Amino acid sequence: MRFFLSSPGRPHSFLRLAVCAALLLLALPLASCGREPESAPSFSEELQQDMEAKVRDLMEQESIPGAVVGVWVPDRGEWVAAFGLADIESGRPMTVDDKVRIASNTKTFTATLVLILADEGLLDLDDRVEEYVRGVPYGDEITIRQLLNMTAGIFSFSEDEGFLDAFTSDPLMEMTPQESLDIALAHPPDFPPGQGWHYSDTNYEILGMIAEQVTGNDVEDEIDKRIIEPLGLSHTSFPTTPDMPEGHSRGYVLQEDGTLTDYTRVSPSVPWAGGAMISNLEDLKIWAKALAGGELLSGEMHAQQLDWVEVPELANVEGRYGLGIMSLGGFLGHNGAIFGYNSTVLYLPEEDATIVVLANKSTNSSQESMLIFITLAKMLFPERFPNL
Repeated sequence: MRFFLSSPGRPHSFLRLAVCAALLLLALPLASCGREPESAPSFSEELQQDMEAKVRDLMEQESIPGAVVGVWVPDRGEWVAAFGLADIESGRPMTVDDKVRIASNTKTFTATLVLILADEGLLDLDDRVEEYVRGVPYGDEITIRQLLNMTAGIFSFSEDEGFLDAFTSDPLMEMTPQESLDIALAHPPDFPPGQGWHYSDTNYEILGMIAEQVTGNDVEDEIDKRIIEPLGLSHTSFPTTPDMPEGHSRGYVLQEDGTLTDYTRVSPSVPWAGGAMISNLEDLKIWAKALAGGELLSGEMHAQQLDWVEVPELANVEGRYGLGIMSLGGFLGHNGAIFGYNSTVLYLPEEDATIVVLANKSTNSSQESMLIFITLAKMLFPERFPNL
């Protein structure tokens, strides 16, 4: 397999966009638990069995203890299933209601918040970073828009080797947004603003800082008030401590010796506006459609949200990036990876179709859920991924 995760010779971003560009046929059995709502319309029994077999194969290959998958395609069927274990020690099965950390899917919430603030006139997408945060190279040229679509050229603090070592050793470490920015600014820019594309977690630290400046409130409170509450996302939260809410799956990291280490408790201050949030399948289904449809935005702002930048590394899946949202083969949404948890949340507007995949095993740059998404999406919409 070949993966497009980062530039050659550079460490992977710890909450980065991780996309599988090719898949192999897999055939390994896995004993795990799954369930599907009896009342939900479903795909044919044969297709369900095929999808289940593919998910189990990938879980075995990737050593994923537990996963939750939801596929909704109007006029064709729905398939919701939980597999494996939410807690290895107790043996508790994964359920479709389990909450997980959604990592960089948080960026879609932060970006939407910034776009809402722009709609309200509290900021302009073409404002320069220097107006809000001092000391950033090219800060008098970099715009909020370029932060959102990853064309700002600011080094991602999560690619700093010293940071990676520290966070791996102590996932409960505390970090302020300014400390994250200081790590990034110790490195030269990736490129002058607007002259390239590189996924940078630092961008969303800055966006969180800007949102707090213009509102006078904590970013988590603004996301709750302007996004979570209006959409009724009752299982979604932006935590301020390492604790998970009731009804969560535990999260695991695979070690070099093949053992799984529990990384359920991770400091949200590190990923912060770029990756701290928690949610579950039910809420993410709602969010996938609301995000892709610009439900909380004006029509003009939604059009700017979907003003795409081509991502050369993802050309084989027609990969593009907008203002905090990506497009893969026409599916709109995002994915995320953080210690213990991996998630992919994507919506296909032309078919009103949603696919959400959650896994309770991840590093800060792996692609467990994306592998499953690509496999299922290619089964259901092969014309969307002709080069895989």
